[in-house]
Amino acid sequence: MISPSRSASRMLQIGGAVLVCLVAMQPTASSGLALITSDPSEAALFQTGATVEGFDDLPALTITSYDAGQIVPAANQFSSRDLAAFTSPFFNSGGASFNDPVGNPGVAIGIFDPDGAIAGDVVSPDNVAGPLVGDGSGEAFNNGFMEVIFPADVLRVGFWITEGSNIQLILKDSNNTNLATGDFSVTGNAGQFIGIQRDSADVRGVTIGFDDAFAIDDFTYSSAPIPEPSTFLLIGMGLTALVGRRRVR
Repeated sequence: MISPSRSASRMLQIGGAVLVCLVAMQPTASSGLALITSDPSEAALFQTGATVEGFDDLPALTITSYDAGQIVPAANQFSSRDLAAFTSPFFNSGGASFNDPVGNPGVAIGIFDPDGAIAGDVVSPDNVAGPLVGDGSGEAFNNGFMEVIFPADVLRVGFWITEGSNIQLILKDSNNTNLATGDFSVTGNAGQFIGIQRDSADVRGVTIGFDDAFAIDDFTYSSAPIPEPSTFLLIGMGLTALVGRRRVR
């Protein structure tokens, strides 16, 4: 399961889910709900009514390990469903212009089809996505981070993270200013689903970083809240308020 790795987050495990408090970076930052779980049914409830990018119809590079040094061909790299206009989320591994990713998309991410010994490590039977090295070489699984920039503010965002440790999750507003951040350790090859819902739609970007190789699946986003969030509490889901805290001067 997940345990806190730094003071930026507070956690309490209850059953199969984990309560999480992300530290707000702004005095007026919105609060909200957070979830970390390894239960696909709980993740599916969080995803209700949201858009889910599963990457499954994209050309993927078959991999049998998360070893560093694997080179991802251009055909297996991905930035956005709409490269001509900013109407879909832009994924990048660094270098993208936050306000104009169409004009400057930065380094793309890689799309992978896990096979062999790691085939059972992912939630869905098909593709996952991961960051590439920021030098444009196409190298995967050598540290790095993934950034997602939305064309408009969203209220809810989540994803399965399938591999790695020491994740740092950062939520950003439309000015590319950090709204909240949290640091966690993820263990177990199948990983966990991390979901965040704010009280208001103020998230324009998300940065996901690891100290190790990682991949994500079923990236979820919505400008609307979870339908009937009380349902989550009734089934014992790990939801809790994000903590707003004044910045220490």
